[in-house]
Amino acid sequence: MTWGFAFFLTVACEAPLAATAAPAAGRARAACDSALFNLTTHPLAWLAVTRGLLPWAAVELTVFTFEALAYAYVTRLGLQRGAAVSALANGCTAALSWAL
Repeated sequence: MTWGFAFFLTVACEAPLAATAAPAAGRARAACDSALFNLTTHPLAWLAVTRGLLPWAAVELTVFTFEALAYAYVTRLGLQRGAAVSALANGCTAALSWAL
């Protein structure tokens, strides 16, 4: 799988999940924020995993933490909801990465 295709699948899965978790007035912003957060984390995670720089679980935990804080403070979902969105979104794409 190429990075571009993996990134496309990630955003296609995570942006709608983030939008669904946001209040109605903030759904478009949550989806856009999700894409921007993934534009930050996905290339770094891809390099770390494909080059064997860090174990996969460590990369996923780092991405989860960054995105949970970003959803909490940038998207303004709060810590609990931000962590839940990050866990759900990253859990889905992590499972998808193993399935493909």
